[in-house]
Amino acid sequence: MTPLTMPTGTGTEPAVNEQAVNEQAAMRAEAREQVRRAAGLWLTGDRVAALGRQMVLSITRYRRANRRSPTWAEAVAGVDPALCEPITTVPEGWPLRPAVWRRELRQRLMGELKHARWVTYTRTPRSLHPGEVGRGWLTTVNQPPDGPHPPDAAR
Repeated sequence: MTPLTMPTGTGTEPAVNEQAVNEQAAMRAEAREQVRRAAGLWLTGDRVAALGRQMVLSITRYRRANRRSPTWAEAVAGVDPALCEPITTVPEGWPLRPAVWRRELRQRLMGELKHARWVTYTRTPRSLHPGEVGRGWLTTVNQPPDGPHPPDAAR
């Protein structure tokens, strides 16, 4: 069986192209594996809870100050940088652009926080809100010393 299109030239192009495609596929597979390992070490249950609490506080502060929901970048800016350090530290031997590392780990973080119900969001820009767990945590952690108040009462 012959290919549908035959390249012109020396006849070595298909082998060279196939080798380049295979090398790129191997590089992307290695990158996925590095992200998977890093996310597994970083996003433990305790760290997801700590990141969730900080993210919920950041979202809440941003919404109060700006009367709209933050973007992910704006919300992450309000989180302790030490907790987000794995996103900013690109490992040696990372085969792709540093921005890919940051994006992939941020997306893993977003997925974990949503899965754990700390936050909720849709594809719509600025749809980031505290999730069920985040809202529950806010109501228990931010109680005034004299107990809960009705939502419309002055504090």
